[in-house]
Amino acid sequence: MEYIDIFDENNNPTGEIKEKAQAHEDGNFHRTAHIWIMNDKKELLLQKRSATKKSHPNCWDISGAGHIRAGESVIDGAIRELKEELGVEVEEKDLQYIATIKSTKNPKNMEFGYVYLLKCNKKIEDYIFEDNEVSEVKYVYYEELEKMVEKRVEGLLIHEEEYKKLFEFIRENY
Repeated sequence: MEYIDIFDENNNPTGEIKEKAQAHEDGNFHRTAHIWIMNDKKELLLQKRSATKKSHPNCWDISGAGHIRAGESVIDGAIRELKEELGVEVEEKDLQYIATIKSTKNPKNMEFGYVYLLKCNKKIEDYIFEDNEVSEVKYVYYEELEKMVEKRVEGLLIHEEEYKKLFEFIRENY
């Protein structure tokens, strides 16, 4: 079982800890890390969620993402998720903070998503799927991904505000 810290609507810790599924069931705010991997060609890595995932199986999504465990910092959670999902080992200094997004659209998934960018030039075949959450990965040029989001391409998970912040960050910094 995975336990997570609970937060109020302003992202303040409540001191409560719950099992992840129960926190979702109860509609409690919690924290997640979303890490976008971009290579020097300005291509973003998309992961295809495993067919065994409870939510959105076989859909293309954020390079690496996951829940922050109880007592864990957001950065430590981001580092752990990258290692678990993709076999990528990083340090805090490697992650560029983009934004924190409050997600309230789904009452069963109320979260504060901390969004980061990681510059990484690994080849597709060098990614390792250690925890069976990811079935494959691919690189997509960021402007192409932007078009895919606009067209709402089937099989691509849409994170409206996150994509907007991500594309603005890339344009302003790269």
